[in-house]
Amino acid sequence: MSEKKSFSLLNGYSFSFEDEGRNIEAWFSALSGQEKVFVEGTLVSSKRSLSTETSHDFSIAEDSYSTSMNAVDLIWGPYICTLCKNGKEIRRQNLVFPPAPSLKSTFRKISYWVSCLFYLCLYSLVIFAFVVAKVYWQLPEESYLAFFSVLLVLCFAIVAYTFRKWSARIQIIEEEIP
Repeated sequence: MSEKKSFSLLNGYSFSFEDEGRNIEAWFSALSGQEKVFVEGTLVSSKRSLSTETSHDFSIAEDSYSTSMNAVDLIWGPYICTLCKNGKEIRRQNLVFPPAPSLKSTFRKISYWVSCLFYLCLYSLVIFAFVVAKVYWQLPEESYLAFFSVLLVLCFAIVAYTFRKWSARIQIIEEEIP
């Protein structure tokens, strides 16, 4: 039911439910603890909570609804959001993170060591090229600061890319409760 949305620690995540043609969306921020519930795009409940279990109560016509969010583990998940109608659970969605690879199995893989060697050679080559350029063109000492700033930005870009690739594997598992 819910379309694929990107998970972001900065932008939060939203669970989307549909009941009797109504779109109900529960959004949470992993950083600030802010939580909001929208019905057809209209804010019906909002609060800030740092608890692992929270709920929001609201009404639509004669029906009373509630959403409850439960963070089983704040770092590894899953995050579970349940929609209740008139006191009865009707739908549930689980935000499931991909499993983290064990370090033991990672260190045993040849591809891990080949990639480490590749990056080590790449960084060594870049540093060597910079030193040669500095000596050849007699660059000022400030050029070291600029060079290492660029390397730092490059490292952050690689980490951001890796996190984005990991977060693309996050799944929403939807359950309909009989």
